Amino acid sequence: MKKKLITFLVSLGLVLSFGLLSNSSNANAAAYGAKLYTTPKAIRGTWYFAKAGKVDTQDVPAKYQHLYKKIKITAHTITFTKRKRAGLSGRYTFYESTKKTYKEMSSKKMAAAEKYATKHKWLSPRHGSKTGFDFYEYWLHGYESSNSGGLSVKKGRLMFLNVYSKDYFVKKR
Repeated sequence: MKKKLITFLVSLGLVLSFGLLSNSSNANAAAYGAKLYTTPKAIRGTWYFAKAGKVDTQDVPAKYQHLYKKIKITAHTITFTKRKRAGLSGRYTFYESTKKTYKEMSSKKMAAAEKYATKHKWLSPRHGSKTGFDFYEYWLHGYESSNSGGLSVKKGRLMFLNVYSKDYFVKKR
């Protein structure tokens, strides 16, 4: 009888602990006013670098141009494979901040949210449409950087555009 009771309590404890662990990231996201962003269906898939477009970049070092050789986009995440040393690498999750976020946060809480978002690899999507959106590597701030930019699909090609580069990607069949 004691053996059955102990087995039941241990299994109940394991089930509860797994349940709490699996929901922790969503709970923390809500604490900072974050909402999971769903990418447009037209943009999802694995995209491979095809060619570099022309951008006036005479003052920008080459290491900040044409950073990615592969971009994989799912419903809520993006994974970057770099061509050069600069740039984002690995899997990032899209969390958008609500307008309410900015109004209710003190500067101390905003700094904590930014630190948390950077640590957990959040990107901030903005200005979404059916064929694309912009994203920023700094979650609460829209700074221009070589890592941030816009993604859009037109005629079966994905374009990654920012101040420093204009790259085209295609899906391999």
